[in-house]
Amino acid sequence: MAHDGRTLIIGAAFILLLAGCESTGGSDGESPVRGTHLTPLVELEAVPVVGDPLDDVAGPVKILSELQYGHHRLIAYVNGDSCGVLATSKGESKANSLHLVSKWPAGGEGSNVYPAGPYSSASSAGGANIWAFFLCSKNAMVIEYSSGEDGVPERARGPVTVAQVTDSPATSRITVGDPEARRQIEERAKSGNQAPAPPAR
Repeated sequence: MAHDGRTLIIGAAFILLLAGCESTGGSDGESPVRGTHLTPLVELEAVPVVGDPLDDVAGPVKILSELQYGHHRLIAYVNGDSCGVLATSKGESKANSLHLVSKWPAGGEGSNVYPAGPYSSASSAGGANIWAFFLCSKNAMVIEYSSGEDGVPERARGPVTVAQVTDSPATSRITVGDPEARRQIEERAKSGNQAPAPPAR
């Protein structure tokens, strides 16, 4: 009888151990991402840019991507516990048409509309037909951006994926993160389960 009791206890402990190993939920309210380890944005490699438009921003700024359009560029960066998106002129680095900053959500807050969350959000208009709506998490950024010019950017640098938003020819969906985060976010976007539309401009 004692032997049977020990067997049951060992079996129960083994089942609990397996259940713990199979759990894919992250800490601090982060959404599970199929058990795959994602590289945080702050650990991705920085992209050097000409005429750094963020040289006067306080804190450890790391530029992660640069997208070049006709007359301007869009820069995505991290700074401490925040994400930022900056649209600036190609010729004059301090001529900014919009600048958005959002902190990562605190534990239990934010949206999980895409994998690699939770996300905080921010939006802004920067002039005629120029606007941005973006989601920020520790592991990824998802940006919907209208440059005021048709089509996707001419050039994209850094750990970034760019797709044209099908119902708006001048709008791009820009995903910044490691390859696995970007793959899963793009899969979710293509499935039709996308982020809510940006606020009216």
